[in-house]
Amino acid sequence: MARPSQRKKTRNPASKVTRKTANKHFKKFVVTGNYIIAKNWDKKATLQQNYARIGLMTSLNGVKGGVEKLYPRSVSTTDDTLSQQKVELLRKVLGPNEGIIQRDQDGNVINVIIGRTREEEEEEVFDQVMEPTPAKTDVVKALELQAQNFGKPETHQAEGEKAFARKCIAKYGDDYQAMFRDIKLNTYQHTATQLRKKCEKYLKSLRQSEKMQE
Repeated sequence: MARPSQRKKTRNPASKVTRKTANKHFKKFVVTGNYIIAKNWDKKATLQQNYARIGLMTSLNGVKGGVEKLYPRSVSTTDDTLSQQKVELLRKVLGPNEGIIQRDQDGNVINVIIGRTREEEEEEVFDQVMEPTPAKTDVVKALELQAQNFGKPETHQAEGEKAFARKCIAKYGDDYQAMFRDIKLNTYQHTATQLRKKCEKYLKSLRQSEKMQE
């Protein structure tokens, strides 16, 4: 007995993906979301190439992978004494779980320099004053302008919720604990905090509609 997938191939042999038909089934990459990025997107370029041309970063932590962490050549650990400036420079270069052993000419250990911890690196980053940098490309300028003009979307209260809040206010005013205890009126057993938010939202929309009518 043939399986459904086999019967489908028998009815339509072209549905089977082969080397000849692979390109026909290939889905083109479509940029969705921000229309500014979609308008300036080059489909023939890679993601990193598009981001570099637009002026965006593919990673907030800089370059990811394939980059060797270079140590400063000017700092030598064979000296008998290292200045505090050189020690701090080495600590910045070293990772949290890395260290350098300093020895004298006879091979005796005279100092161990350990990299900074995550907490020390985070404190330095948070203490730095970040100055706003000007946009490099026209696309970034358009994105920044769009972000500045972006407003919070308005939320509208449903008519059923408005009618419920109207009944609660007409019967109990602002006594939300009494609203909560009224089982017949509060059939969904909303808490006092939920009832307060619903009533405040209704009163706010009511005041806005009154101002528009004036």
